[in-house]
Parts: sequence; C-alpha cells; structure tokens
Amino acid sequence: MRLLATLLLLVPLAAQEPAAPAPAPGKPADQAAPPPATQTATPPAAQLAAQPAAQPAEAPPQTSTDNWLQGSFEVGYRWIPGGIDGNFDAYRSVVNLGQGPKLLDADFTILNPSKILFDRADVHATSWGGDPYNTLRVDIQKNKIYRLLADYRNIAYFNFLPSYADPTLSQGVQLNQNAYDTAIRTLNVQLDLLPGKWITPYVAFARNTQFGSGITEFFTDQNNYAVASLYSDQTNDYRAGVRMEMGRYHLTIEQGGTTFKDDQGASNNEPNAGNVPGLFNGQPLVLNQLQEQYRVRSNSVYTKVLGAANPFSWMTITGQFVYERPHTDVNYVQTSAGNFFLNDLFQFYSGGQDVLTGYANMPHSFGNVTVELRPWKRLRIVEFWNTDRYHNSSNALLAENLLLVGTAPLTDQQLATDRLNLNYSEEEIDAFYDVTSHLILRGGYRYVWGNTDLGAPALSGLMLETGSVRQNIGIAGVNYRLGQKFRVVADAEGSSSGQTFFRTGLQQYQKAHIRASYDVITSLHLAGDFSLLNNNNPDPTVKLDFASKVESASLFWTPKGGKWANLLLDYSRSAISSNILYLVPETLTPTPSIYKENAHALTAVVTVRWFTFGGSLFTSSGSRPTQYYQPLARFSLPLNKHIRWNTEWRWYSMSEAFYAYEDFRSNQLMTSLRFTR
Repeated sequence: MRLLATLLLLVPLAAQEPAAPAPAPGKPADQAAPPPATQTATPPAAQLAAQPAAQPAEAPPQTSTDNWLQGSFEVGYRWIPGGIDGNFDAYRSVVNLGQGPKLLDADFTILNPSKILFDRADVHATSWGGDPYNTLRVDIQKNKIYRLLADYRNIAYFNFLPSYADPTLSQGVQLNQNAYDTAIRTLNVQLDLLPGKWITPYVAFARNTQFGSGITEFFTDQNNYAVASLYSDQTNDYRAGVRMEMGRYHLTIEQGGTTFKDDQGASNNEPNAGNVPGLFNGQPLVLNQLQEQYRVRSNSVYTKVLGAANPFSWMTITGQFVYERPHTDVNYVQTSAGNFFLNDLFQFYSGGQDVLTGYANMPHSFGNVTVELRPWKRLRIVEFWNTDRYHNSSNALLAENLLLVGTAPLTDQQLATDRLNLNYSEEEIDAFYDVTSHLILRGGYRYVWGNTDLGAPALSGLMLETGSVRQNIGIAGVNYRLGQKFRVVADAEGSSSGQTFFRTGLQQYQKAHIRASYDVITSLHLAGDFSLLNNNNPDPTVKLDFASKVESASLFWTPKGGKWANLLLDYSRSAISSNILYLVPETLTPTPSIYKENAHALTAVVTVRWFTFGGSLFTSSGSRPTQYYQPLARFSLPLNKHIRWNTEWRWYSMSEAFYAYEDFRSNQLMTSLRFTR
C-alpha cells in the first residue's frame, strides 16, 4: 500500500515531460461544480475521450481499432492521519470510510471490432477498496441478438450509536440493544433475447443476502436482556417472461419464483442483569446462560402480467396484475438458565426450554389499472385503481418446559391456529386543465378503503381483532411556466379520516409541496423548495401529533459555461415535532414520547480553475442538538491529455450536546490519478 501511495505522488512529476509542449487548457468534466458534499465522497462522472485525428488524405483506407476502449478510471489512496479521534462506533455508523488503496471510479466502453460474441460492453464501478458502498454494473450487447445486464451492490451496514435503543442509558450503560454489523449484497442479472424485436423473451435472476453480527434482546415477563446475535438471510428470485411490442399495444407475461431462508442465533454465557436493576420481590432477575436459534424457510411462485394500450389517440390504458403463493416453515429452539419470574403463576423459575414449529400459507394478489382520457385538447382525466389482498393461514405448536423453584417442573404444550385477512384498495381520479399555454390546474379525489381480521388470541387476548381504514382525500395542484426561465409546481392534499391501520399512518393530515426555479441568465440558476406535513391521530391509545416543515433554496452559477469557475450554494431549514404514546420497556406503561428538532443545513462549493473549496454543515437544536461539519479542499491538475492528478482533503466532525460520548473527528487525505482515453 505504501508503494501505491508513493507512485501516486511520483507519477505526476514524471508525467510532465519537459520536451513536450503543455496541452491547451480546457474544461474537463472534473471541473464542473461537484455535488453537495456527502459522507462517502462520490467521485465525479466519467469523461469520454475525444475522437482521434483524421488520417491524411493520401493514406490508404483502413479500419481503425484505436477506439476499441473509451472512458476513464480513477485509482487513489486515502490516509486518515492520526486515526479517528472520539467514538469510533459513531464514526462507523455515520461515515465509515477507511484508508488504503482505492478504485474510486471506472466508467468505460469496450467496442469489439470483430463483432464476434458481442458488439459493445459498458462497465461502471465505484468505490472499491474497503469503502462501505461498492457498485459494479456491466451491460453487454450484440445488436438485435441479445443484451446482458448485471448489477452488483455491496453495503457494509454498521449501526451502533450507543444512545439509541438503550433502556439502560440512565444507569450509565452505553449499549445499543438493536445493533448491526452486517454486509448486505445484492445481485441482479437479466438476459434479453432479440432486443428491439416485436417479441423479446428474457430470463433473470436476483439474489439478496445479509450476514454478520449484532445485539438483540431476550425477553422474559419482568426483564429484557441484551445478548450477542448472529444474522444470516438470503432471498433468491428466479423469473422468465416475454415482452411483446405491437404498435399501440404492449404486453409482458412473467412467471417467477422466490426462495427465502433466515437463520438467526443469540447466545449468552455470563451473568447478565438485564434492563431492570435491583431486586424484584426480594430476588435479582439474572440471565446466566442462553442458546437461541431461529430458522425460517420460505418459497413462493408468482405470475405477473403487465399491459399498456393506446387504442385511440385520446385514450391510454396501463395496468398490471400479480398473483403469488408463498409458503413458510418456522423452527425455533431456546434454552435459558438464570433466575426469572413467571407472571401467570406469580412464581420464580430457574430455566426453561422452548421448542416451536409452525408454517404459514399466504396467497397474495394485487393489481392496478390507470386510464388516461383526453376528450378535449386542454383537458386530461386520469383514473387510477389499485387493490392488494392476502389471506394468511398459519399453524404453530409450542412445547415449553420450565424449571420452577421449589416445585416440580412445568410442562406445557400449546397449539395455535391463526388467520390474517387483509384487503386494501384505493381509487383516484385527477383532472388536468390547461388554462393557458403557461398555466395548468389540477384537481382530484382519492378514496382509500380496507379491512383486516386477525385471529390471534395468544397475542392479542381476543378471539378476533379487526381493523379498518377509510379515507376521503382531496387533491389540488398548479403548474405555472413562464417561457423557459421560470417555473412553479405546487401540489397539496388532505384528509380528515377517522380510521387507519397503523399508529403512525396518515389519518387526519394535510400535505403540501411547492417547487420553483428561475434562470436569471443562462449561467445563473435559482431554485426553491417547500414541503409541509401535519398528521394527527386522536385515538386515546395513540394520541399522535406530528408536524414536519422543510424549506430550501439553491444557487448554481457557471460563468462562461463553467470553463474557469463555478459556484454552488444550497441551504435548507427543517422543523420536526412528534408526540405519541409508547410503552416503557421496563414497566410496559404508556408514556408520551416527545421529539422536536429545528435544523439548518448548508452546502457551499466554489471551483476556480484547478482548485475547489467549500463543504457542508448541519446544525440542529431541540431534543437531540447535533453539529456536523464536512469541509473540503480539492486540487485537480491536468498532466496531459489523458491523465489528471486529483488531491483532496476532507474533515468529518460530529458533536452532540446531550451525548458527548458519541462525538468524533476525522482528518482525511486522498490522492488519485484519473486516466481517460
């Protein structure tokens, strides 16, 4: 790694040959204003090389193969001088960038002169070399024969902010009891045959996996215990179908299947006092040993049909229908030892073993249809209908053995046969009217309805628990455009419904969004954005009051097309307040959960020739005051026509007024070479 770092510093000097005249300064793609600074330092978009000079007129004609490779790639090295100052777990949860050699970006096209096997292949890769988010996309084509697309993504998901999900924080224990240190990987591959023809068969495969470790909770009647856990799950999706393009009609028929497996385990081999300190009825509640294993296997087959039709010039119809039949098997085994309390018998017990087996079948169908009518030149009417229905029948057998203190062991066996039915539908109609060539008005109405029945007495204590949703929603909008310089788009909707499925679902709410942009001159662009959401659920067991407001403004200036300089300014202000009842984990008593935040975010980046300065900041006040700073400085020097040397400095800093133990700071340097052909 030190050798690579040395080469990156020496190559720029060697590349500047004294005898060769310097190329005329130009405006490479890197000099465009970079996007707002983020925690992952995304590299700029790829550059395409200029076409080679034409052959002299007297040269004999020949087929050139010089352009078989076009594009760019960038390799570099990142240092973190002094390491991470502060809470390393908080740094990994927020930034998680590491040091070492990196493939920052590769974006190139391979043109095959022989046209054997393939005509062209497009490859794009980002952030390889230990960074938390890596991508690779490959697109291979042979004209009118096939097209192969492959997309791979790898996410290093780390979540361990000690102040979150920590009921023992008031006791001085900094332990996130819902922590993850896992890798999430997704792969999608699709092969299209005869692309561009009126009938195109295709086959596809997708896989999603997650594996790693973390912390979860083991629950008992009077106490919960944070224990180490392992995670491993995998989902595979196999599908094949055919797309048919028939002029005004389009039809896709697809048959597929999925398999899913989930293996989780939790263990504890030392005394664990749990979340409830002290004594309960004169005795400590402690977990001494735990072995817990959870195994799920599921498979499903599904059929999907999508269609689109334009039977008349004034009508367009689109829709889809999906029917799937999943089946799931569950196995759970748990062995525990310690001192616990059983509420049903009001008695202590020293250990137990649970064995559960179960299965579930859930036929699921959903579909939607959209119809657009244009009866007059200035009027468009769009109607949308959607339905989602599934019925879950399940069976579970639980065998439980408890070692009661001072009495004979207790053996219990329970058989539960439960059922869940859910029906959800919505219908929306919108009318768009062109008042003038500059002004479009929108008016609409959406009706949402649904019901659910849950027969789970072991969970709810009721033989049958029901729920329903009924919503009448009004919709309005305005689209105003003045020439090519000024545009305003506004949308709003609201409902006064009294029923919803979920505690935090939209019930009695008002929502609005306004976007505006103005080109003062060709090189100066202004934009503004405003959004608002108010939501209320007056149910005495919920008592939800939620409000959110976000305002933002941005300026982008590129004098003379950004050839020598550009400027980006972006500012946003947000305010969030939430009040809802929740159950305290230690006592299970309802208590209001109140959260408020007022935040400001600013990004400012200026580029002058080879130099870029600026950065981002975030500051908030309220329930969790936080300051986050990310300044940057960048030097980008063209060494010759095909090589550019980039060097960048970034600073990451987060501080919290109430949770100072989560503060961190990081000073990072990056140097890289971008090669363009």
